[in-house]
Amino acid sequence: MTAVARPTEVVWTLGDGTAVTCAGPGTPYTTQADARRTSPDCGHTYRAASVGRPHQTYGVVATVHWAVTWTGGGDSGTFPDLTTTSNAGFRVVESQALNK
Repeated sequence: MTAVARPTEVVWTLGDGTAVTCAGPGTPYTTQADARRTSPDCGHTYRAASVGRPHQTYGVVATVHWAVTWTGGGDSGTFPDLTTTSNAGFRVVESQALNK
């Protein structure tokens, strides 16, 4: 049997009261990427440092929705919606403001 899972959507709960929904898997990070540039397809900018928050971090949760198809034994089909969730803490140490 062969199964193929493709991410269809990622919902990011960003720990600052913001949630961002991104179509597909998003753009993979590469070491050549400019960290100062915004994401080409899905991103978020924190407006405050994480100082004073629990563990000095923003608690981030990523929920990925998958489309899963399978083939084998002369049959094929799809699995019902599959969802996975992962979480991590991210420290934001600097927040900049612009005055005009």
